[in-house]
Amino acid sequence: MTKRLPGTEITGERLRRRDWWEGPRLFFIVDDYDLLTAGGRPGGPLEPLLPLLAQSVHIGLHLVIARSTSGAMRAMMDSAVRRLWELGTPALLFSYPKEEGKFLGEARPRTLPPGRAQLVTRRGVRLVQTGFASNTADLVGASAARTATSFGENS
Repeated sequence: MTKRLPGTEITGERLRRRDWWEGPRLFFIVDDYDLLTAGGRPGGPLEPLLPLLAQSVHIGLHLVIARSTSGAMRAMMDSAVRRLWELGTPALLFSYPKEEGKFLGEARPRTLPPGRAQLVTRRGVRLVQTGFASNTADLVGASAARTATSFGENS
């Protein structure tokens, strides 16, 4: 990824076009991040990505972190989470208990219906509706059944 970092010869127009590197965009999706950082090691598992985060939009790097809101104030001390917030990365906050207090911008603890979240940006907080699947195993099974039917396997 460091080979994709723009040099001083890259103009603003080329930054917008992203034409100085080739290859796929990379998506790092980290679920249960709180479990990865439970050891309390300094730096954390995403430390090698930290120098790239400020330029990530220009080099095709995308980072998504999902974690429990339990101990959320402590999570803000994690170097990767803190860096994302410093860079103005938006966050989605689903329901979380009042005991956690405010830890991202002006978002307050709320109990929300499934699929509803607070979108927190530097500009403010607003309520959004996300996609919700009550039982993903049922959805996968139904999708497989439709696929099998479309190929004539169930006839």
